[in-house]
Amino acid sequence: MGGADGRQRLPLATGRGIVTVLAVLPLVLAGFVVGYGVGTEGGRFGDAVREAWEGGEGTVDHRPLAASFTATGVEGRAPDAPTVLPVGYSDDLGIAVAHLQFAVDETTVRPAHTAELRLPVAVPPDSEGMTVEVASVHPVSCLCSLTAATAPPYGRVWDAVEVNAATTEIVFDVTGAINAPGRYGFAVTSPDRKAYLELEGAEYNTGPALRTVSEPDAPTGPPPPTAPPTDPWLPPTLPPASTDTPTEPPSGTPTEPPTGAPTDPPSDLPAPTDTPAPSTALPSPSASPSASPSPTGPPSGPPVLPVDPAGSPVPSAIPGLPAAEPTEPQPESGQSEDQLSVCSTGDKLIPTCGALVGVAPAAHTSRVKEDELLAFEERVQHTQQIYHAYERGDARLFPTDAQIALTEDPERPRTLFINWKPRMASWAEIAAGDPEVDDYLDRLAAHISANFDKPFFFTVHHEPENDVIQRDGSGMEAADYAAMFRYVVERLRSHGADNLVSVMNYMGYLKWVEKPWHDQLYPGDDVVDWIGLSGYGQSLHDDGRSDFGEIVDQTKGDTAWPGFYHWIAKEHPGKPMMLAEWGVFHEEEYPDHQTAVFEAARYQMAHYPRLKAIVYFETPSDSNGGRNSEIHLDDGALEAFRDLMRSPFFDVRLE
Repeated sequence: MGGADGRQRLPLATGRGIVTVLAVLPLVLAGFVVGYGVGTEGGRFGDAVREAWEGGEGTVDHRPLAASFTATGVEGRAPDAPTVLPVGYSDDLGIAVAHLQFAVDETTVRPAHTAELRLPVAVPPDSEGMTVEVASVHPVSCLCSLTAATAPPYGRVWDAVEVNAATTEIVFDVTGAINAPGRYGFAVTSPDRKAYLELEGAEYNTGPALRTVSEPDAPTGPPPPTAPPTDPWLPPTLPPASTDTPTEPPSGTPTEPPTGAPTDPPSDLPAPTDTPAPSTALPSPSASPSASPSPTGPPSGPPVLPVDPAGSPVPSAIPGLPAAEPTEPQPESGQSEDQLSVCSTGDKLIPTCGALVGVAPAAHTSRVKEDELLAFEERVQHTQQIYHAYERGDARLFPTDAQIALTEDPERPRTLFINWKPRMASWAEIAAGDPEVDDYLDRLAAHISANFDKPFFFTVHHEPENDVIQRDGSGMEAADYAAMFRYVVERLRSHGADNLVSVMNYMGYLKWVEKPWHDQLYPGDDVVDWIGLSGYGQSLHDDGRSDFGEIVDQTKGDTAWPGFYHWIAKEHPGKPMMLAEWGVFHEEEYPDHQTAVFEAARYQMAHYPRLKAIVYFETPSDSNGGRNSEIHLDDGALEAFRDLMRSPFFDVRLE
């Protein structure tokens, strides 16, 4: 058999059902080739974007150019026409991420528009609630290059919803993602490590759709919108996914087109009640009418995995870990070209895609920290873009000359994360304007303004939970901390240190989140740029079984705490997340524990598109029992950490 009609179907067992996929072909489908023939080398999505971005037909459901998935438990490239798109974790697939790509042109979308990603659910989760997120990703030129190891790093997270067993369709607000004609890629993920669902594929020209609603009276010539929303990270989230929206997409024209487009992404975008006009976007990459529905029972024997075009088996890898190397990203039009072809830092040091890496080297030692940073980089064979340094009281001004020198190496771009702990007064006294602290802050601001003009991370009294004295008049109550943080950041910025990027750095021990005063610690969105967490392997229990996901999103017993990642997504969706400190302790009783966590981190990053920086805390003896988090005590752990650093997630250019 040959061509599109000769594709072999390969069953893959999943944790909840059966995913029926098509084997990968040497050549992609005709529609897929057509879709990727536009937008490059002077194509209609290229240089003429400003002139062409003036058409639009009201409401249009764009069908995907490609709809596939990657899975960390599958050593092979993405299938080209799966009947369903798995999302979440299953024992058979590992971590599954759905990938969707669309073409938007001047005939279907105008500058004033809204956009929804509408995803019918084929198999809902059997859990009470499952969080699902959508992020922009760089479109790939061919599904043959898309694997779990080479999947493009996540860009901005646009929306998150909670789904349950009654959900029939997931609707995401992605208005801010569409800012010009071009090709757009989206990744649909879940941070839930024990939840799984299946979305409908695009096999019958149904299933996923990008619905755009354009304002009827198009402008006569202004350029396409390119400025980001007021929020520097992402728009408000939609309410929980609908449980009664019909899975068949509309196909006509609304009788009353929208009268205007909102300035900011709306918080609620109900589907039009009438049927919109048929899409003029490029066809779905697959429309095989001979496809059979998913079987109702699991197949016998192990799943059949794809092979390369020559028939050779895909190289093996560590179980659960992808093995392929990344391919060169392709240029794109619109936002994709501007932000996702190469991952780089933008406003507030937020990466356009991927995540930064850093280290606090030789902590709790008298060694020269700047020298230890260079030694750490040599060991892990990767530049640490964030140097985490700790300053106390008013002993000296920062950044120091040695710290600044580390940021001036053009071959190894770095920034600073200065962690300042005031000791001259209580939190309440600082917030009230303590003269000694004010004098130091003013001198510090002048020093920064005169000597260091690059953006850098900054936090005040990190991990404050341990120092809260929740008693009237103590000056160290949770609300006093929030007021102090605000006062310090505002005073420094108003006196010239406007290049500091503020980080609210929480302690990862879960006993604190149960305190009634925990929410009072937060200083406010206007003075917090990032939310950081200090998390360590074995924070919950010293049994050698905790992993990277437990560090990022710990829960505990029957507590209502959803985990820090879930909490940030729900309470502070406009903020990127940082592991401001993370580490794994070497334990003689569990000699392979570090290796296991570092290996897990490499693929568990697929769960966390909001995680935009990880900073390792390296110490031979921590303050809690003298535990050692150095990574070079075991050859296996060191190599696993090097593999982690080589992940495409961390291929970010520091601007």
